[in-house]
Amino acid sequence: MRPVRQLSGSHGSIVHEEEVAMSLSTAIKGPARQAARPRPAPIERRLPQLVEFEAPLPPRLARFGPAVRASLYGAAGAPVVAVLGGISANRFPCIGPDGAPGWWPGLAGTGCAVDPRAYRILGIDFAADETGATAPDSRDQAEVLLAALDSIGIARAHAIVGASYGGMTALAIGQHFPHRAERLVVISAGAGPHPAATAIRELQRRVVALGLESGTGEEALSIARGLAMLTYRTPAEFEARFAGGIEGEGVLSRSEPGAYLKARGDAYRAVMSPQRFLSLSASIDRHKVDPEAIRLPTLVIGAQTDQLVPASQLTALAERLGGPAELHLLPSLYGHDMFLKDADRLSELVAPFLETAA
Repeated sequence: MRPVRQLSGSHGSIVHEEEVAMSLSTAIKGPARQAARPRPAPIERRLPQLVEFEAPLPPRLARFGPAVRASLYGAAGAPVVAVLGGISANRFPCIGPDGAPGWWPGLAGTGCAVDPRAYRILGIDFAADETGATAPDSRDQAEVLLAALDSIGIARAHAIVGASYGGMTALAIGQHFPHRAERLVVISAGAGPHPAATAIRELQRRVVALGLESGTGEEALSIARGLAMLTYRTPAEFEARFAGGIEGEGVLSRSEPGAYLKARGDAYRAVMSPQRFLSLSASIDRHKVDPEAIRLPTLVIGAQTDQLVPASQLTALAERLGGPAELHLLPSLYGHDMFLKDADRLSELVAPFLETAA
């Protein structure tokens, strides 16, 4: 392991967010970026339409279906950047079919780090066992992404930008298929699952499985999602937003935070089935990579307050990566959900990394 050294400059080691909150930012094992290129100029004044397509899966992954849905959006001929999120994310990171913003505003969009005027943005729906019986691993999901790249005739992506589960997929690309990408952006994802995170996910899966057995799978999924939200966010945010305790004698009286978690859990049922959740949740806990085998330039970003992927895990990942790596640990009220709630801050770090020579 080489010694850690601090960076300096506008994208350097210490980024003052407030008087009392600062980013911990280090370069690990050499600079992850070389000489900066000018920001890619917009290629077309008018963006093309969003293109949706099916990416056939290789025979080895046939148990997850014949194909996955994917999308491509951006200026014709521009470099391709794959943008992947958590297990709930879909193929629309930048823009949806109705023209509304996708699931990652602030990071993917006009004026953001992944700007469709400068890049073609590739998004996918993750593969899963829709019966809930089996789970893919992160290498399987990497092959799903490669199938999407093959479908649009791209031998090598300019970058894979992945957060949470998408970051695990990016790491799997880096280890097993390094010739298919120039660089990686890994946000809130480690080399493997943290034991405490595995424990809470296993409890969530047991709740959902019990619900399916008893005919209450939808309610069980809502409860599991509520439990997950407690790990995505921070106690500090809950303290700032809600009062604790319940009113009255009823043991199931609803509290303020409980009402919020039920609303988020019920909304989750519109985007996730109980069976798909079982498959993808277990997939997270099947993730494992060897950081030393990943030699692509890699930007690692995380939240100091993340309960699922602690800062110590990200530091260890960055130190062990076999190629040039850069680490940024940011203060955030939102914990693991920082990548969604503080996307503008991430964009400031990701933009110059995408612009540097590979």
